[in-house]
Amino acid sequence: MDPATEDALTDGEEIELITIGRVTGRPHSVRLRFAYEDGTIWLRTGERPPAPDASGVRRRSSVDRETDWLRNLEHDPRCQVRIGHAEIQAQYERSTDPPADLRRTVELLRAKYGPEWVADWYVEMGRIPVRLRLVT
Repeated sequence: MDPATEDALTDGEEIELITIGRVTGRPHSVRLRFAYEDGTIWLRTGERPPAPDASGVRRRSSVDRETDWLRNLEHDPRCQVRIGHAEIQAQYERSTDPPADLRRTVELLRAKYGPEWVADWYVEMGRIPVRLRLVT
């Protein structure tokens, strides 16, 4: 990887994550804050809040509360990351130890963005660690 891309991954504020839509098959793009370490981009996501409990309103299942980009990655783990002038191929790797990966993600995000921005609630409430391994 060239030094400019390495610097962008280390110091950049956001990446653009492009997944393939699991229903449409078209590219789906989202901007996300991230942390980078040793060829891996770390993200965290959370569940969308459940629908209000009201008569006639269907409550969302846990799958329905996951973000679209994570559901896309679970369907097709190949993705693309854009940062600065670089477009990088990456591969989603499902966590084998979500609590440990979430703690690591939060540590990296705190070191990058500061403890004020990354509050303790990041490790609770259905947060999901997401690991993208860069394909070189």
